[in-house]
Amino acid sequence: MFLKKIILLAFIIYNSIPSFLYSQKDTLITIQEFNSPSSLAWGIEYDSNKFFVSADSLGNIYELDTYGELIKTFHFPNRRLKGLTFFENHLWVVNDLAVDDTLIYQPSENDYITYNIYSILKINVLNGMISDSIRFISRSANSPTTNYIWGIGSYNSKLYVSSNSGWGPCTYEIDPITKTVTSDLCCAHPTGFENINESLFCIRDNSSTGIGNDICSLDLADGNLEEKKWYSIDCYASDLTFDGKNIWIYDYSNKKIKKLSLITTNLKIQLNNYIFNLGQNYPNPFNPTTQISYQIPKNSFVNLVVYNTLGQVVSTLVSEHQTSGKYSVQFNANNLPSGVYFYKIESGTFTKVNKMLLLR
Repeated sequence: MFLKKIILLAFIIYNSIPSFLYSQKDTLITIQEFNSPSSLAWGIEYDSNKFFVSADSLGNIYELDTYGELIKTFHFPNRRLKGLTFFENHLWVVNDLAVDDTLIYQPSENDYITYNIYSILKINVLNGMISDSIRFISRSANSPTTNYIWGIGSYNSKLYVSSNSGWGPCTYEIDPITKTVTSDLCCAHPTGFENINESLFCIRDNSSTGIGNDICSLDLADGNLEEKKWYSIDCYASDLTFDGKNIWIYDYSNKKIKKLSLITTNLKIQLNNYIFNLGQNYPNPFNPTTQISYQIPKNSFVNLVVYNTLGQVVSTLVSEHQTSGKYSVQFNANNLPSGVYFYKIESGTFTKVNKMLLLR
């Protein structure tokens, strides 16, 4: 009875997400996740049932389906790609690599100040080509190495780009039509931005490295971006996006793309014990044994099967009725060749597939 009440309450909360009328005590927890296409990923954006993920120094943008499977890769040589946003049917991405720099004399400081010139790329995702770009100046405290450009978001027909330099954090408001910086906003520590239900949200950079474990809504007032509400997350993220109902983040620490759901702080600990989960095997890569952990919230029949890349069953690890709880099983690949394998769990309506690598 107690379990039913918890699940019912979670269901009610989950279906109230679009309103985004949350209290400041609320927490966002992970309800779905899949692996990043690259260990160097940074930005994430959702549009038309697809995800776009940037890969920093690789100069790549990956197009994924909603299950995390790779559709295509766009490559932009000699770029450091960070935050992403969709605006006017194009994908805009921050290039965190100064394309030029210049010295400008500042009379108030009686000195020449080094400014980096950065660019925002406007990309046509139909052909993967750069259709336009915006160059803008970012102050770097006489040291080009101290400046960082992280996130980008669109709001009220403007682009917002987050930066942290020797002069502290700031956000540039940019008009994409005139290609000019219309405002240099003082703010707390935003990194990635997202327009959620006509409000500007950000990942709050509370580590001075461009990642943070809070999401907050922002209010533009008197030349500042003021934080209105905070929502805790259980990892350090670099960017966020919104699919119309749920927030998704890029978990920079664990290299995961995560779907979040609202949960009250008091209920979080209780509910964590009553969710389905299939963990990543450990170690991975492995030779020849590895542990696979999973969790089921109620008594049910469980199938846990390992497949090769041809879809053939190579091992059935679990096929029995189990009570609710956490489990761990060992997979021994002693008689199998090196390569990629998949393990799939089925329990009631819950199904999930993870990938693992056997290296001899």
